[in-house]
Order: sequence, then structure tokens, then C-alpha cells
Amino acid sequence: MEMHCRTWGDPQNPPVVLLHALASHSGWWKWVAPYLEKEYYLVAPDFRGHGQSRRADSYGYDDYAGDIEELAGKFDRPYAIVGHSMGGYVGLKVASRGIRPPSALLIADMKIDSPKEELAGLHKASQKSGRIYDTLQDAVAHYKLLPPQHTAPTDRVEQLARECFHEQDDGRWGEHFDRRTLAIEKVESLSLAEQVNSPTWIVRAKESPVMPAEGARELARIVDGPLHEMDGAYHHLPLEAPEAFAALIRNFMVENGF
Repeated sequence: MEMHCRTWGDPQNPPVVLLHALASHSGWWKWVAPYLEKEYYLVAPDFRGHGQSRRADSYGYDDYAGDIEELAGKFDRPYAIVGHSMGGYVGLKVASRGIRPPSALLIADMKIDSPKEELAGLHKASQKSGRIYDTLQDAVAHYKLLPPQHTAPTDRVEQLARECFHEQDDGRWGEHFDRRTLAIEKVESLSLAEQVNSPTWIVRAKESPVMPAEGARELARIVDGPLHEMDGAYHHLPLEAPEAFAALIRNFMVENGF
């Protein structure tokens, strides 16, 4: 499936695919990109049903992985994946399938497993109609990051929010993303990691409720890669600490031969 992508940098530079979180879009990377675009070719797709990409009939992790493999097929050289949250899990899926695996994988603040109650809540939310607002200002005012804890500047969150909505035929504003994407499958990060051969780094936000420290350590042990913990950050690393996150990505690329 063809995806909408944002790109930064020279296409002749080493490619880095930046994968966003569930119910997010490629705009999450716009504050990270300026620190890396001189050295790398950054490609940030909107997953199917997210951002400017089309909606689809299926939103399984294999569907997302297949889309990324199709994108990677356009490169004529090795590429890396940097995935945040669900993007990290999709990157793990791509690496495990072995069809067009990345030559290096960085996973940032990803879930280790899926509690039943959480999955049930998401599946229930996927069946609800998207929220409709009279004006874009109303939509932006009601927009909230999930998890809600973060240190991102208000103006960044507002910029992202403006890109999450579109004007409908009746003049009101609705969500871009397809709520059916919330009916996600169970996450099984540790068993999936057993099938990965790409050099892999794990990044955890120290204050994050998403990736527990013990699970992050076990994941790093399985992939035999380093675990980096970022102080003073919650889950939304590309928004909260873009410069520090970009520096870590650069180190990851250099140490893996890019």
C-alpha cells in the first residue's frame, strides 16, 4: 500500500525510516529531523489509516510491516529503522520477518506486552465514531496526548493537533486517523525479538509508563544490544527531547556503520 511520507535530507545519503506511534502521524518527527537531515535521508511515513495515508480494510502488524517492506524496496542500499512506540513494534516485526530487514533497528519506548484490560479498552474505542468539532480551534483545544504525562512545549502539541483533523463537507472538523486502527493485536515483543538478527538498540524514557525498566532490560538482553535510558522524559520522546533523541540516533547510526 502506498503511504504518504515526509522526507528530509539528500536522497543520496544513508536512509533512515522513522516510524511513529499508534494514533499519531509523521509530523511527530519534525523536531528531530533538523538535527539529522544534513547527514541522513530521513523518510517518515504515515501508517495506513493515519495522517495523510489512506484508510484500509486491515490494520494488523503484518499489514504495517508489509507497507514498510514495500517502502524499503525503493532503496538501493542498506537502511535503518527508528521506531517510536508502535513504530518500534512494527520495526521489530519488519526485522523479524526477514523479507527486507533493516541493517540496524532502534526501538524507542515500546510496549513489551498487552494487558487484557488495555486491549479491551482500545477495541471498545475503535468501535466509536470519531469526534466532530465545529471549528479547528475547538478540535485543537480538546486534543490530548496519550499517555497524558509529558514535558512537550504547548506550541508543539498544538502544531501536531492541527494536523490531526480535516475539514468535512459540512464545514465541521473530524479526525484524520481511522479509529479502527485502535483494535490492535496483542503485543509480544520478547518472543518477536528472538527472531531478530539486525543490530538493535533499545531506548527507554525514564519517566515513561509505557516501557517498564525490567522489560526493557530483558528486551536488550534478547537482542544483545545496548539499553539507553533518557532522563527527565516521559513517553513522547520526539516531542519532549528532540535534540537529545537525535543525538542518540546519530550515535546509533555511526556505531552501526552508516
